[in-house]
Amino acid sequence: MHLLLKNKYVMDFFATLMFFTRIPVKWSYFSKKAPDLTRASWSFPSVGFLVGILSGGAGDILIQVGLPVYLSCVIAITLSVLLTGAFHEDGLADTADGLGAGGSPRNIDKIIHDSRLGTYGVMSLVLGILLKLGIILALFESGYPLVAIFSIGFATGKLSIMIARNLFNNSEFAKTASIVGKISNKCLFIATLTWILPTLFVLDIYGILFGIILMTLTILLIGKKSKKAIGGINGDILGAIAFLTDIMFLFGNIIMILVVN
Repeated sequence: MHLLLKNKYVMDFFATLMFFTRIPVKWSYFSKKAPDLTRASWSFPSVGFLVGILSGGAGDILIQVGLPVYLSCVIAITLSVLLTGAFHEDGLADTADGLGAGGSPRNIDKIIHDSRLGTYGVMSLVLGILLKLGIILALFESGYPLVAIFSIGFATGKLSIMIARNLFNNSEFAKTASIVGKISNKCLFIATLTWILPTLFVLDIYGILFGIILMTLTILLIGKKSKKAIGGINGDILGAIAFLTDIMFLFGNIIMILVVN
């Protein structure tokens, strides 16, 4: 058991689990050194799948025992927020407040890191959750179980963090503790493989391809706007990217379902 805990891949997975969720992890069992999230980045989609399995799976169970689909989806989303500590939702709201308000780079950064929410942040959260709920319901009505929808969505968001991190430099205001370093090609390859294989098993190839297009456009749009506003990205912006690419990838699959049918 001790050797298993010291295995670097096991350590990487639990480091990512500790960073992205509220699931208790006693890091002292694994190492006396601080976790290396950049090295552990290969496991980002894996933790996304885990969050999706727990929250989406709970939603499927609630539907099976007779709870209305709408209520089951809302409870599943609520559970996912509890599991992650609203990590990406917080990034979305902060990013919307900062980029929406505008001004000098220093002023935008100050707004992003302000714990209080403004109109842009509140509206982005409300509309984001409503859009996510609608997309989940639409995919469920198309025959996909919640566990698959949630798992693929969360894994997509985690992969997008890695892609965005390599496409855009840090803002000078970014806190080093809140953002991973440049991702190696090896880690990115493993993460992409971890994401694409289950996704190919569940979703139609045309939906996946169109979802990737929307996901990429979302990354580029937010990344370039952030670069113009504050000179690069930070942890909150990566959180916003994760939340929105989760939605946009799944939305691309809905569009292709409608086109095919």
